[in-house]
Amino acid sequence: MKKSARIVEVKLIEDGILSSEWPSHAIVSKESMNDETSQRQALTNEPHALLVKLHGIKSITDNAWEIISGDYFYSITTALAILYDQSSGFYEHGKIMVDLKFVHSIKVEFPVRFFDDEQSALLWLRSISKSK
Repeated sequence: MKKSARIVEVKLIEDGILSSEWPSHAIVSKESMNDETSQRQALTNEPHALLVKLHGIKSITDNAWEIISGDYFYSITTALAILYDQSSGFYEHGKIMVDLKFVHSIKVEFPVRFFDDEQSALLWLRSISKSK
């Protein structure tokens, strides 16, 4: 059976920090979130910080938010840095959608910050990892 192409690409950046890169104009769905979490689990069995690289997202389904706010996501995530790509389409739309959900709708048990540059996001994730 042929494997389908990955929507999201997850990589180990360094010990304790993974990255999850979403393509331009992605629709974040239950299936793509399940793919992301299974890739993360394949890379490490330890809880870790996650750098999420968003290149403009069209939407995030309610089922995807259920996974993001669920027990398993919390059990593997120690911190979440969300990196926006200002040059991508749907930049403002995606930023507003994600910011509103994390700030006003779902309660997370780990630190979450939003960034416009990757170096700042990594410095923050490293500082969070060292403080634990």
